[in-house]
Amino acid sequence: MFELCLFDLDDTLIRTDDLKDIREAGKNDNSDAYKSKLLQAYRATNDRVIYSDDLLQLVQKKFPNTKFGVFTRSPRSYARTVLSEAYDLVRWDVIIGYEDVKRTKPFGEGIQAAMDKVGLKYLNKVLMVGDGDADVRAAYNAGVAVALDKSSWSNSYSYDNWDALNHIPDMTFEEPGDVISALDALPKFQPNLEYLLSGYGKAPDNIRFDKIGKFIPKAIGGGKTPYQVFTCGRSFANYDSVSERKKWHALTASIHDNKDSEVFPEHWVESIYRFIKHNIGSLNVGSPLIISVVPHRPGRQPRLECLLNQLRGYMQENPFNGSQRILYRPDLLAYREGVKSNSNDKLNALERFANVRDHLHVRTPQDVAERNRVLVIDDVCTTGSSLIYAGIRLTEAGAGPVTRLAISMNIGNVL
Repeated sequence: MFELCLFDLDDTLIRTDDLKDIREAGKNDNSDAYKSKLLQAYRATNDRVIYSDDLLQLVQKKFPNTKFGVFTRSPRSYARTVLSEAYDLVRWDVIIGYEDVKRTKPFGEGIQAAMDKVGLKYLNKVLMVGDGDADVRAAYNAGVAVALDKSSWSNSYSYDNWDALNHIPDMTFEEPGDVISALDALPKFQPNLEYLLSGYGKAPDNIRFDKIGKFIPKAIGGGKTPYQVFTCGRSFANYDSVSERKKWHALTASIHDNKDSEVFPEHWVESIYRFIKHNIGSLNVGSPLIISVVPHRPGRQPRLECLLNQLRGYMQENPFNGSQRILYRPDLLAYREGVKSNSNDKLNALERFANVRDHLHVRTPQDVAERNRVLVIDDVCTTGSSLIYAGIRLTEAGAGPVTRLAISMNIGNVL
């Protein structure tokens, strides 16, 4: 599948946190004195290697038609010296360091430079493997696939760790050996709806629905409380920084093709079905599950209400244990008159939140007054305002636990 696999260097292939100062001092310094000082510092600590020599040789043997390289923000002399010290037998087809590009990560120029050096032109044939948010953003900016390796992460996640996860990489794994699965069958590990759209084949165990924390802006009364939104996949927004990935991204195209639809692709419905079956919990105990949607705005088509009716039909044709206790309420939520259009009225992020806050309400509060569980669905989640306030209003009306689900999570500007 992939013709080029690029690895990040620091804390992906090798643990190098303690080498920060000497690493930064190596810019444009290819002297023997610098390399000697670097090797002395490198050898002062044991157990640096994350991807062993044996593993990388195995990977290269298993994928003989794939070229392998390194794309790092570190200086060229630093990278080549450290790689030579760590790996005696591994061949690198290309190494892109700090001096090799005008703009390094999170820009994707280094990935394009590596592709040029090995004579490769198709973006969907390249995989970037890294441990940080800059790696994910660089891959998106270049337009290639990305696997996030958490092998070097601590149990307590950093802000960078959370940012990387919130950008929803194609695959996330915790053991270096899992890079083989990424190279062999990446679609099997992508978010559920993206996997279904890939046409890769049946994988009933794919139930990946990422959970992203969304926040109400402080400027309109929000705080540090995250509102969790599950998503069936990603879509890429209209920003130049993600335009290359957008060109070959199936779910982004599907979202665009169905922006005015009242009948939706079966894969959308199947993905929601899988989410309910595997993420809601037992439907045979506790209160029934009420499913509703973010409502249409006055004068607009009731698109998601139509999607909910499709889901009801799909459930009837494919029942599972407890699914008979699901109640469908397409008109549970509504917007009051005076609500504005995000696009037509050109609302910014703060205005979108305030617009939804002031106009979204529970139309039939009697449906949730007995602490019923609720699943509320939206098609595209950008700021999260609609799903956040849908949950807040439902809770205020007496609902029990509210689960928020988006067909896609919009990936915006990464630079």
